[in-house]
Order: sequence, then C-alpha cells, then structure tokens
Amino acid sequence: MKRIGFIAFLLAVASLTAVAYRLCHPEWVIYRKAETLFSNHAYARALPLYEELRKRGFDASGLLRNLGSAYLAAGKEHEARAVFEEMMARGEDRLGVMKELALLYVGTGRFEEAAVLFRAVLQQDPDDRSVRIRLARILFWTGRNEEAIHEYRKALGEGI
Repeated sequence: MKRIGFIAFLLAVASLTAVAYRLCHPEWVIYRKAETLFSNHAYARALPLYEELRKRGFDASGLLRNLGSAYLAAGKEHEARAVFEEMMARGEDRLGVMKELALLYVGTGRFEEAAVLFRAVLQQDPDDRSVRIRLARILFWTGRNEEAIHEYRKALGEGI
C-alpha cells in the first residue's frame, strides 16, 4: 500500500510540475512547439507561433533565424528579408545571415546587392566554394564574364 501511495505522490508531483511550468513559462512551451514544427518542416504551422513569440518580446537563440527561414519556405520573401536585415543590424550569425540574405536577393533579382554580400562572406571565409560559385553565377548573369571566369577558376582551385 505504501508503494502505491508513493507512486501516486510522484505522479501528482510530476503533473503539478508540468502544469506549473506551462503557467510560469508559456513562451518556452510555445517556442518548443514551434521548434518541433520547424524541425519537421511544417514551416507554415510554425510561423504563427514564431510571430506570437516575437510580439511577446521573447528572444531565444535561433528564433529570428528560424522565423526568417520559415518565411522563406512559406514564400514570404519580403518578411524574410526584413527579419534577416534585422539580424544583420543586430550582428547575429553574420556569415549565415549574409548568405541567406544574398540568396534572397538573388531570388528577387537584386544581383548587385547579392554580389556585395557574397563578396563580404568571401572576405571572411575565402575558401567557401559554394559562395564563390554563386558569386560567379551572378557575375555571369550580369554580363561581367571576365570576373565570372576569375571566380570560377578560384572555386576550382586554380589559384588565380
């Protein structure tokens, strides 16, 4: 009988702890739900949760990045750009944000702005071949063929 009473006590403590956590830290509960949806690629369902957290002023590491990525996946480029630009202004994950923002600019035809960002990434990480190739593509698309060839050769390791 003591064993059943002890088990009931432990179950009650666990249940009350879960309820208390949900009452004291509702933002963290919402954040975990959003993160789970995001990791399962349910971006459209995660978006309203991230937006709610942002309205509440909740500031967890990765919130803005995932919000921006979810906007991108949902086809909301304008909102994604605003989030990534905010992250740039804050100085958060500069290299990653510059890459995301540059890709966004490429997708919307803003090639010069994308090239500037890709060049900034290459200044900090000159061995990033994927960025160098993307830069070369932009240069080719904008008719700057000599520069494009130079960047392609660097990407191939020809060391020009």
